Amino acid sequence: HEAFVLESTEAKEIIKVDPKSRQVILPYIIGRDLLAESQGKPTRYVIDFNELDIITAQQYKTAFKRIHDLVLPVREEKARAEATQNAKATNANEKAVINTSHQQILTEWWKHTAKRNEMTVELRKLTRYIVCSRLTKRPVFEFLQTTIRPSDLVQVFAFDDDYTFGILQSNAHWEWFKAKASTLKSDYRYTPHSVFDTFPFPQQPNAKAVKAVADAGRALHEWRRERMAKDKTLTLRNLYRSLEQPGKNPLKDLHAALDKAVMDAYGFDAAGDVLAQLLALNHQVAARIDNKEPVTAPGIPADYPNPAELVSEGCITPPELI
Repeated sequence: HEAFVLESTEAKEIIKVDPKSRQVILPYIIGRDLLAESQGKPTRYVIDFNELDIITAQQYKTAFKRIHDLVLPVREEKARAEATQNAKATNANEKAVINTSHQQILTEWWKHTAKRNEMTVELRKLTRYIVCSRLTKRPVFEFLQTTIRPSDLVQVFAFDDDYTFGILQSNAHWEWFKAKASTLKSDYRYTPHSVFDTFPFPQQPNAKAVKAVADAGRALHEWRRERMAKDKTLTLRNLYRSLEQPGKNPLKDLHAALDKAVMDAYGFDAAGDVLAQLLALNHQVAARIDNKEPVTAPGIPADYPNPAELVSEGCITPPELI
């Protein structure tokens, strides 16, 4: 329900009246914030009671009152309408298929409908996490602070390391994305089941190759952050549109260095068709899985000797509320 989402002024007002509510008012980011706002910072907040029972939730008095007054009546009305519709359907046909979704939502009306608790549990294990806008011409990946709640159109990857970031931000993943993504009007849509779930990570990269990808990914990420910090008018969208223009460009150079490191990690022929090579690797990985043989999953390879060195600190942090 839209009442869970707060403008910055609304969030500040609630916290001013009830400082304890800060614990349940979290930054909320959408794809536009990520790509078109200065430094990719979220512009709004969200009330999040998702792991709290009603007794605990109502201790955050001002935030709870907002949800009680604006959300509960709507959810009660929808549950009543659903029950009425079900009664009509079963009176006409006792075997009619009925829907009880709104009645189920009403049992925890103070919570988000799609709570995604399994996601927040995973994110709590990390120092930051990777995201991209799900609707985009080209996926631009970023790290977010784990307190930031993503909208449903921000695709979440539960990794905090520069190696995974480098693989995802590379040309290899972009080519796979263009081939496998669904489309909405003129934009591609990042669909995890068809893009990420089928995308093969390097299967036998040595430690030197893994670190090279991580170093190149970190250099790219840190350069973007530093450049946007110097010029508050720059956004990720502005930066990546510059890649479409001819001429020298430091962002192009950083991507070229990353792409070379990624191709080396795969052991691919840099002069060959990257998509064809990825497809061949996809078939090999699928065959190994079918044969119950081990494969290298996404993320830092399990045999990498020092995973901590591949995790840096840079990420988008929310503006201070007060």
